[in-house]
Amino acid sequence: LPKNESEAIRLLSDPDWRIRNIYWIMDKDGKVVPFRLNDAQEKFFSEVWNRNLILKARQRGFSTLIQIIMLDQCVFRDNIRAGVVAQDKDAATVIFRDKIKFGYDHLPPLVREARPLVTDSAQELVMANNSSLRVATSMRSGTLQFLHVSEFGKICAKYPAKAREVITGSLPAVAKDGFTFIESTAEGQEGRFYEMCEQARKAQLEGIDLGQEDFRFHF
Repeated sequence: LPKNESEAIRLLSDPDWRIRNIYWIMDKDGKVVPFRLNDAQEKFFSEVWNRNLILKARQRGFSTLIQIIMLDQCVFRDNIRAGVVAQDKDAATVIFRDKIKFGYDHLPPLVREARPLVTDSAQELVMANNSSLRVATSMRSGTLQFLHVSEFGKICAKYPAKAREVITGSLPAVAKDGFTFIESTAEGQEGRFYEMCEQARKAQLEGIDLGQEDFRFHF
């Protein structure tokens, strides 16, 4: 922990240190514990690209890490717009309540005092620095610096119209130099998520240099 104010300012200016030291989560047993990266999260954190496609196993904590990254950017940078696309309203409610709002509420008091909330609804946090983080089933309106599409494979399998909305509306809303995170467990060998994974995986195997708007495959 910081020994004095100047050290606190220095440490809090480092996003890597913040991610590893100031966030709390609820574990599988409902206990409030400090957020610590596991091996899978460490690997992903070291390889984050502007456009990220994650084919994941269950319970590896990728969603938690992504939402902490986005919350951190909103808290410590001005005028950031970040959004999470969930598969349905129930999933959106849980993500917002248990990951995003929980993460904000358990920040150190000095951080929360510096970034008070001006809007605290059931699906959006807007902070005094004009940064906001919201969870919905679509993100068509406005420009985003950060977008997380949760369980896109499930969206493609269960809600094809919603999947098209993500492709045609949410993804184009991300700024060119912004960050997109699409993650899901596998949902069969068909659908847009499967196709995107195959394309990104082949590019990785062939060692193709990625442009800013090309997806990097994470497995």
